[in-house]
Amino acid sequence: MSKIEYLFISRCLSEFAGAILPVVFPLFILKTTHSLSLSGLFFTITMLPSVLLTPAMGVWIEKYEKKKVTFFSVLTLAILCSIESMLLKFGRYDFIYLVCFAILVAIFSMMLDLSSKVLFTELVDESELEKYNGIRSILDNLSVFGAPMLGTLVYGVFGFSSVILILAILYVLAAVVIAFIPLESKNGGNDQIVEESFVQKFRIGLHFIRTEKAILKYFLLIMVLNFFVASSEEVTNPGIAIQKYHLPTSIFGLVSIAFSIGVILSGIFIAKNSKIEFRKHISKLFVLNSLVMVLIGFSSVFLISFNAFVFFGLMLFFEVLLGFITILVNVPMTSFFQSQVPLNIQSRFFALLSFSANLIVPLGILYTGFLASAIGADVTYIINNILVIVIVCFAFWKEIGRGFRAFLLKKWKMSK
Repeated sequence: MSKIEYLFISRCLSEFAGAILPVVFPLFILKTTHSLSLSGLFFTITMLPSVLLTPAMGVWIEKYEKKKVTFFSVLTLAILCSIESMLLKFGRYDFIYLVCFAILVAIFSMMLDLSSKVLFTELVDESELEKYNGIRSILDNLSVFGAPMLGTLVYGVFGFSSVILILAILYVLAAVVIAFIPLESKNGGNDQIVEESFVQKFRIGLHFIRTEKAILKYFLLIMVLNFFVASSEEVTNPGIAIQKYHLPTSIFGLVSIAFSIGVILSGIFIAKNSKIEFRKHISKLFVLNSLVMVLIGFSSVFLISFNAFVFFGLMLFFEVLLGFITILVNVPMTSFFQSQVPLNIQSRFFALLSFSANLIVPLGILYTGFLASAIGADVTYIINNILVIVIVCFAFWKEIGRGFRAFLLKKWKMSK
């Protein structure tokens, strides 16, 4: 078995475990507290430390082999889940224990995500980054596909402690697989930065992002997308499907399934067409991605007099298309970062990217929520994505201008 296959297997196990907890944990907390406000406060408190510590984690990870950090993170998650499972078995439902457990799981899950991203870059040749990122996208989505169903089933039949025990077993298996990765690191630059202080390393990461124009452009575009579009699952989709079209909540999950199908198909397409340089078409894919969302918004506006299920069928089709295009945007962008950001600062770069995204997404959700309540979720969806298209066109105006001139020149020559 190849090194990347070991990483993929371990990732599938940890991703499956990681997808169960966010579905089951809120159910257990709500049952324990009997309060939506306390549940919201619980998850705000538990997520905040991992967000704030993300930049520091990125710098700390660089001191060590990424395989060791990945193994340590997964093994720690297994130990945490084992301890929590035992506490629950003995009836220790103390709120403070649950808070500490959730905080530590969030921190080590973030550490696992950052270290595995850099480990992925170390294991894959630059020429095959898009291909293997496509495969990773397929496996990630297949791994989490049945996780919510299994998690809620086990929770309903056997209780929360059994769910946590299953997570412990999955993380143990993931750690065992990681241990078998034969790693010869491509990173030869760590020795040069070990003596630098945390502040110096942090500044180097910020300086790199600020001075590398291509990196900065994509970094800012991701923030724009997160602000205007990341609220789809929380605000616009339920606002359109449930609030406006009054579709039953029992079928609303089909929206996420349709999106996941598009993601899986896109991953297969990228893996089978690894010779296509998707990065060259990133600006067009950005625009196309937002155009599909604009079409969803317009469909909602103009099909309100039709049967709700007619619109929902069209929405599901667009969600499949949206999932397909989204991965065509995300995979080449991730591959671009992996190929252009030096390995010796890659973990701090991804940490800063994750930190910025985790800060901007709640702001985007807040803004979209207020705007949607005033003018409607579908109109908000249209406006947000038109703004994204304008910003993308501004960011890539030179590239778009060259393409447009080439198109006009071709037409002119054909007319001659």
